[in-house]
Amino acid sequence: MWTRRTVVGAACTTALLAGCLEGDEDDTDEEEEDNGYDPKLDEIDDYDPVDRTGESEITIQISPDSEPAFDPDPVMVDSNTDVTWRWSDSAGEIEPVEMHSPCQWTGSDGGTSHSWTFPFEGKYVIGYSSPDVEEVTGTMFVVDP
Repeated sequence: MWTRRTVVGAACTTALLAGCLEGDEDDTDEEEEDNGYDPKLDEIDDYDPVDRTGESEITIQISPDSEPAFDPDPVMVDSNTDVTWRWSDSAGEIEPVEMHSPCQWTGSDGGTSHSWTFPFEGKYVIGYSSPDVEEVTGTMFVVDP
């Protein structure tokens, strides 16, 4: 049987649960927005990258014509694009210079090519070095298709 005390108790419990659930949802949104991950995609316009979106794989030449550079640089690709860096005339190391979580790419410690698929959007600064060249950096923007 419903008494006044039962109705008031049920109403208070419902309001309390609704407030808790709503609060959890807001906290989750804030955590997603404030998890320290800034993709820095607002910087794309400052770089005017070569647009390679829509391609499932691309190759970036390292030291084309023996010049210390990436070609293309800067570049914009879709997430989950297979990116291969290929040295034109020698071997070297490629590594992340500016990398953010959640990407776990660590680069390559040698060879004449290296491939990686970037599943997360964001701005990535990539460096390479070889015995003949000091470290050179390039910029890549990964965007959602």
